[in-house]
This record gives sequence, structure tokens and C-alpha cells, in this order.
Amino acid sequence: MKKLLLFLLIPVFILAYRIDIQKWNKFSTFYGFLKQNSLPYSIYYNLPAKLKRYVRNIAKNETIFILRENNNFKEALIPINSQKQLQIIKNNNKYFTKIIPIIYNTEEKEVQVTINSYLSYDLYKATHLSILTNKIINIFNDRINFRTLPKGTTISIIYDEKKRFSEIRDVKIIFAQIKNRFYSVNAFLNPIDNRYYDEKGRSLRGMFLKAPLRYTRISSPFGMRFHPILHKWRMHDGVDFVNKIGTPIHSVADGKIIYKGWIRGYGRSVEIRHKNGYMTLYAHLHGWPKGIYVGKWVKQGTVIGYLGNSGLSTGPHLHFGVMHNGKWINPLKLKNNVKITLYGKKRRRFFAYIKQFTKENNINIALK
Repeated sequence: MKKLLLFLLIPVFILAYRIDIQKWNKFSTFYGFLKQNSLPYSIYYNLPAKLKRYVRNIAKNETIFILRENNNFKEALIPINSQKQLQIIKNNNKYFTKIIPIIYNTEEKEVQVTINSYLSYDLYKATHLSILTNKIINIFNDRINFRTLPKGTTISIIYDEKKRFSEIRDVKIIFAQIKNRFYSVNAFLNPIDNRYYDEKGRSLRGMFLKAPLRYTRISSPFGMRFHPILHKWRMHDGVDFVNKIGTPIHSVADGKIIYKGWIRGYGRSVEIRHKNGYMTLYAHLHGWPKGIYVGKWVKQGTVIGYLGNSGLSTGPHLHFGVMHNGKWINPLKLKNNVKITLYGKKRRRFFAYIKQFTKENNINIALK
């Protein structure tokens, strides 16, 4: 009889708890979250200063999980970055906060798609992941012109889905192949440096990105020009890319930030030093993301600022300059200049990895 009573009480216990899911939109604030959930403002005031900065800058579209018991608040999990989350717990009418790691579940998946319409449509139809298209383009953009991708092209992908409470947060492509009657290009993610290489150990992307942002047009190329504000002829030591204010600006190569601040006519700027004597300048910025500071090492593609109109500027644009061994050079001639090839110990380790990987995944590729 006691077992029967316990069995009958289980659904009642389960039904007493529920999980609410809230989306953090561009108008959301931590104060608003506390008020919406009838939580005291003292939760915010008692946070350490560094954590207060985090909760004031929670990213848009983050998912907040709230546990309730009989409609009463019990616990909340609020992501503050990609690795950590703020946990708020109510116990005996008191509130406790702590930082805990975000637990992700990773699942490996495979897909093979034949392009019959266009890349984004066919990939999304097969996977329901819009993010895959951009990742494939970013990997192969230096090798393949996607505007002329032939119909009948086959794309094979092995990728990891990174999930938080069944919500897909990111996708990491481990291997991809684009094959048609004209060419076959393979990309292996090297776990040592997180770059993509082909089966010969050649990087699919050069040392530099083609451009530091998505732009609508180039308003002023490299070379002599009549300055639109100073009204005199002078050398333009970079390229001006036009887009709307707030467009993310990416570091074009791995490097170290050596300057962040105001440079006279350039306005808000960032300078990054790269290997082989290269330095890049990103000017007329609107601002910088959190965590960008002098001395920080950044990877190729890291967002280091946002397009703006600061300094001597006639409209929103990015002034992008490249210096090599102390001399300004044309950034548009960089895209095919510097390639990365593995040599020595790094090459041997990479080939040992892809030999094992192709064997485990039944990939038939002649390794060089």
C-alpha cells in the first residue's frame, strides 16, 4: 500500500516543478529580469564589481532557464559568456549567487548534400542549421568561388553539435569535402592549432582574411587621393570599407593588440602586430567589445571592434591599413600573398591525426 501511495505521489511531485525559458532580447536588462520575476534588487547590489559588468552586458538571444516550484522561484541560470553562467538560488527566503560552468553536450553528426538549388537552401534543408552555410564558406572561401558553384556538387561534412539543454549553441566542423566534376577540396580541422588544412598539410585560408568585415563597397582605395575633409592631395595608406555603424570588425590574422584608443584623425582605433613583420590598423571605430585590451593575443576572425564614424570621417566606414616592415602596403593585395603550410614535427603530428581520422570515419582520400 505504501509503495502504491508513493507511486501515486510521484506525478504530483513532478508537476510541482516546472522550467520557464526566457530569451534575453536587445531591450532586456538585469534589473528588468529581477523585476519580472519578483526578485529583490539586492541580488544585483551584492554582486562583485566584475560580475556586475557581466550582467550589464548579457548577449542578445541568450536563453535563461528558471526553475519554479508551485509557481514560486527556486533557481535561475543566466549565461554571462560562452563558458560561465550566473546561478541564482532561493533557499529559506534567502538568495544566493555563484558562478558555475556551462555544461554542454556534444554530439557528432554527418551529412552529405548534393547542391541542386543553392548552397544555403540545400544545406538547411538537410540539417536545419543555418549556421553551417557560413562556416563552410569561411573555411573554403580562399579556394572556391561559391558564386559559381556547379549544380550537382556534393558536400560531405562531419561536425559536432554543441548543445545546452537541447538548444544548439554552436557547430564545429571537423571535416568537410566539396567535390564536383571540376575539383575536389578537403578540409581537416587540425586539433593542434584549430586551422583547416587539406590532405597535403596546406592551410585552406591564408595568413590573412580577404577583408576584416562584410562590406557593401569600397569608398576609397589605397593610393594618392584628394582628401574630402582636408581638401588637399595626400597619400591614403589604407582602404576604406563602407557598411552600417555597428558592423563587426574582425582581426585579419593571429596577432597581439599593441594599441587601443584614439589616434587623431583616425578616431577610435586598434593596431595589431602579426608575425613576419606585419601590422594592421582598424580605424574610425564606433567602439570595442568587452575583453579587447593592449597585450591581448587574438585569433584570426576575432571581433576587435565595430564600424563607426569617429575622427576625421565623412560617413560610417572602416579605414583598414596594413604595414609590412615599417612600410604601408595595399591591403587588397594581401589575400593571396601569405599561405600557411605545416612543416617538421607539426606536419608529422597532423598527418598522424588525419590518417587515424580517415580510417575511423571510412574516408577514402590519398594522403600525401
